[in-house]
Amino acid sequence: MNDLGEAILAHYEEYLGDFIGADPYSNEDKTVQLLGFDKAVKDCLLFATLGLSNYPDDIDNCCEIIMATDDDYDNCAEVFMNSVFYVLSNQMRFGRGVLIEGADSIVDDFSKKHNKSAVYFSTVYMLPEDFSSIEGECNFYMGFFVSKQEAEYIKQYGCEKFEDLLEQNNIDVIDLNRPSVI
Repeated sequence: MNDLGEAILAHYEEYLGDFIGADPYSNEDKTVQLLGFDKAVKDCLLFATLGLSNYPDDIDNCCEIIMATDDDYDNCAEVFMNSVFYVLSNQMRFGRGVLIEGADSIVDDFSKKHNKSAVYFSTVYMLPEDFSSIEGECNFYMGFFVSKQEAEYIKQYGCEKFEDLLEQNNIDVIDLNRPSVI
């Protein structure tokens, strides 16, 4: 692990506690680990990437991503990491407002079971503000699942209006089975 990787791991442990597991995910030439933290958010498992920051030129951002969920951990991890690798493989410019659709193409009937069809990425607003970066070297984002209707709303009206709607309705985005805000 390089110095930045060690700093990211220390950052995670400072804010999220000790990780309970690490699983490597790979495509042809890239590897990103998925860490699990079970004490960071009450009654949830929080996933965190480690190694995405090794590919800043591919996504125009040196960053890592977290996602907390309260249900269906294994399938959520698969959809989340497939979304991360979709971003990497397509060399998408990554940041707030990125939306990756197609959860059912990764896990059969995921949207039918949870009424969520996509992963939406935003700034981290569920942790203290100083979690969001390491001295300007690495940024942190969060992902959460959105319904088909919410995905359409994001595409039509943008991330600002969508996030305002979530805030106005006091929506808990960690609740995998929450009703759609749209």
